[in-house]
Formats: sequence, structure tokens, C-alpha cells
Amino acid sequence: MTTVSTGEASSGRWQGLRTAFQTESIVTTVISVLVAAMVLIPLVSLVVSSLLVLDELGFGAEWGLGNYREMFEGHVIQRAFINTFIISTGSTVLATFLGVSLAWINARTNCPYSDRLEPLNLIPFFLSPFVGAIAWHNLASPKIGFLNHLARDLLGTQGHILNVNNLFGIIWVTGIFFTPLVYLFVVGSLRRTDPALEDSARVTGAGMLRTTLTVTLPLAAPGILSGAIIVFVTSAGEFGVPFKLGTPYGWETLTTQIFTKAVGDQANNYMGAAMSMTLGIITIFFIWVQRRIIAPREFTTVTGKGFRPNRIDLGQWKWAAFGFNVSYILVTVVLPIISILLVSLHQVWVGKIIPAEFTLLNYKRMLYFWSPIALLPATNGIVNSLILAFTGATIAMVLAIVISFQIHRRRGRFAVLLDFLCALPVGFPGIVLALGVVITYIKTPIYGTLWILLLGYVTRFFPYGQRNVASVMMAVSEELEQSSRLAGASWITTLRRITIPLLKPGIFAGWLLLFLIFIRELSMSLILYTAGTETLSVGIYYLQEYESESLTAALSVIQTFVLLGCVFIFRRAVGTQNLTA
Repeated sequence: MTTVSTGEASSGRWQGLRTAFQTESIVTTVISVLVAAMVLIPLVSLVVSSLLVLDELGFGAEWGLGNYREMFEGHVIQRAFINTFIISTGSTVLATFLGVSLAWINARTNCPYSDRLEPLNLIPFFLSPFVGAIAWHNLASPKIGFLNHLARDLLGTQGHILNVNNLFGIIWVTGIFFTPLVYLFVVGSLRRTDPALEDSARVTGAGMLRTTLTVTLPLAAPGILSGAIIVFVTSAGEFGVPFKLGTPYGWETLTTQIFTKAVGDQANNYMGAAMSMTLGIITIFFIWVQRRIIAPREFTTVTGKGFRPNRIDLGQWKWAAFGFNVSYILVTVVLPIISILLVSLHQVWVGKIIPAEFTLLNYKRMLYFWSPIALLPATNGIVNSLILAFTGATIAMVLAIVISFQIHRRRGRFAVLLDFLCALPVGFPGIVLALGVVITYIKTPIYGTLWILLLGYVTRFFPYGQRNVASVMMAVSEELEQSSRLAGASWITTLRRITIPLLKPGIFAGWLLLFLIFIRELSMSLILYTAGTETLSVGIYYLQEYESESLTAALSVIQTFVLLGCVFIFRRAVGTQNLTA
């Protein structure tokens, strides 16, 4: 019988731990370097390209600030700057008003059926704003707008009463579809606020309205400001809505101008890079303000006592609150879906419902390839989008798990820098980052394949998954993982048996969220796709540019119901609470 001394056993155990930690270090370091390269290389390429100026013949380039000089002197780009600022400001005001109102109604009042209305309020967050713009174009454009024709028939009006093909229409569609961003930030703050502060105000004689305006909303101010900033920068980077409702009618924005500079026969990637850097710097500044100044103040008004926020009795006004909430769902979910569904059932849409002309021909052409040459981008897009969404969400979540472990478990001197790099892609609009990816990889084998779209998607959106994982990881004690490691389990075994099972809610929520985003992504896809790599959103873009409104609506319906199906799965699997994780 062989006898092993205590010292030898201890030495063997520590040797095993040392080997395990070496594996852990190698994996986390490699993944961290990979993520840093994915984020930084395209952005550095943008900076370098923005400092190159095409010569007069358009074949060579030289160093200089000519792009920036032309950008600020050019009338069209100046107007695009102004339009972008107006749209972002208007959308932020509208989304903040709606988001705060809906959050207050659902979190703090006795509004009937609020528990059933809340998940419906979040649906626009998952739908495509581009499809929303298409729907509202068919609802409220002067010539083919259903609501305008309805007003003429029922009210006898002349001309049109609604027109969304302008800045106000862009603000309307962008604002209502980005309202859930504000809602998600504010509803949590309202639910965490100590009701004793409001009770004190009422004891002094303040009424419901005064208490709400002077106590409740100021306590939720960090959440309100955070949501407003996110809407502002997201609106500035939005491409689909202004492209549909603005560009054809002379209303250019920075994103539509960047797209013009990035594609076509007269493309100038150097000028596009300069415009992208300007827009990126603006959005990064506001993201920095939100993360460093506003977000740290978010919990300072919440006490450590257990409490249940009071529900304000609105009396008969509770039905007005119910009507307000239902109206929001009507204009963001019900009307747009009905609009694209009705348009898709007509061969030619003229603004009126003609039951005798209902047909499924548009869907047959989509699903059964009745016109494979004309509709190749649309049909390819369905398959490509599903491949990209499934594969991209999976890869992004693997990166998110490792990066979250590096930041919140291993920590170290590079954790802060890595955390910043994870937030950086969020500050750059998709069309800006996509241009950087094109400039970086245009001469590599992955250009012209699905791989470059996959790379762009993961680079831009994996921080969303990382945020979901990190929120759960920070709530889980490290003791369980440490105990597993001390018992001799390897890092991989500990991840598989301890960490990942504990992180399942965040992992699953992040995966489904990314899947939804990848299905509806437009701006990056338009810059990165080539023939044969079209996505579902590119197919919709292709149809609305070169085919009829009816065919466009048919593919929009398909995309919308795919997204709604995923939302239903999300709700059943992880619940609404994980949306705010």
C-alpha cells in the first residue's frame, strides 16, 4: 500500500489549481484581446480614413482635413446635421413624455389591467422601426394613406389631414418606437422608490399631481435622463425611418448621407468616415454622460428598508389612464400591423381596403419563389437572417460570458479598460461601425460573405448580451465557484457545472434579445451585404426600392410575425422582469 504524505497531496492539489488558473488566464486573455481587436480596429480605420482626402481625379488620396472642411462647409451636410438634431430632440421629447407617463401609470397607479398592458408596451422595442415607417407611410401619406382616405370618405375632407413624409413624421415614428427605451429605465426607478417620501408630501397637504411632479418624478430623474439620452443617441443613429419617410422627400439626415457616401457609383468612403466620426463622437459623449454622471446617481434615493410602493387611486381617471395606455399600443403595434397586413393582401395598394381584390399572391411569390430572379434578395434574406441570428447570438453570448467573468470575477488592472471597450460599440450607430468594418476588411477573404455580417453584428451588439450576463453575475456570490475550484474542479468544469447554470436567466434573456436584434437589423446589413448575403431587412429595403408597396408589406408581415413569435417565446421562457436586467 502506497502512502502519500500530506505535503505531497497538498502540493499536487495546488499544482492542479495552478494549471487550471493557467487555462483560465489563457482563455480569458485571448477572448479579451479578440474583443478589443474587434472593437478598436474598425474604429481606428475610421479615424485614419477620415484624414484621407480623395484627389481631383478620385483615384488617389492624400492626408489632410479636407473632408472635415467640406463637411462643415457643404450645404447638404449642414442641413443633414440640423435635421438630425431636430429629429433627435423631437423624438426624445416625445419618447420621454410617453415613456414616463406609461411607466408611472403601470408602476404607481391602479390602472385596470396594468399587468397585462405592461408586456404589450414593450413590443415596439422588439419590432423594426423601418417596418414601422413603412406601415405609417401607408397609413398617413398624402396619396396612399389609409387614414387620409378614411377621413375623405367619412368626414368629407379635401386633400389630406395627415402627412408623415417629413421631419414631423420621422419624429413621430421614431419617438413612439423608442418609447420603451425610456419606459425600461423609468419603471424600475419608480418601483424602487421609498413610498414614505411621497407619504410625507401628502401629509403636508400636497395633492396627487403635485406629489408626482415634485417628489415622484424628481426621485426618478436619473432613470428619466438616462432613458432620454439613450433615445437621443439612438435617434441620431437611426437610418431606416428617415430613409423611408425623409430622403425621398428632400429631408436628409447624417445617417442617410453616410449611407450615400458609403455605397453607389459616387461613393467616397473617406468622406463617409469623416461624417461617421463626427456622429460617433457626439453619441459617445452622451453615452459617457449617461454612464459616468447620471447612472451612478440612480440609487441614491432608495432606502435599505423593505417596502412595497403605493398604488395611487386615480378614481374615475383610472379609465383615462387605461385609454392612454391602450392608445399607445394601438398606434405602435395594432395599427402598423393591420396596415402592412392589409396592404400585403392587395396586388396594388391605393389607400383603400377593397375586399374583392384580396389575394395571397404576394405571399406565394415570397414563399414559393414564383419570381425567383426578381425576388432573390427577399427570399435569400429569410434564410440568411435566421443563420446570422442563431449563430451570431450564440457567439456573442459565449464572448459575453467570458468577458463578464474577466471583468467581474478576475478583475485586475485591465478590467476597467475592458468594461469601457464593451460599452464603446453601443455609442456608435450601426451604420458608422459598419463603415469601419467595410474599410477594415474589404480586402480580406471574408468580405462578400456572411462572415463579415456576422462579425459586424457581434461587434456592434454583443455588449447587450454582456450586460444581461453581468447583471446576473454580480448578484451571484463568488463562494460557490471558489469552493468548486478548491475542491479540484477545473475552470471549464466550474463554468459548466456552477457558473453557467446560475447565469441561465441572463444567458437565455441575452441570447433571445440578440436573436431579435439580428433578425431586424438594417443599417449594418445595408453597408455589409453583397449579392447572395442579403438579410430579411435588406430584402424589405430591396422591395420598397424596386418593387411594389404590397410586396414590401408582405415581407414586412413575415418579419414582424417572426419577431412577435420570438417575443412570445421570450415571455414564456424568462418573463418580463428579465427585460430590465
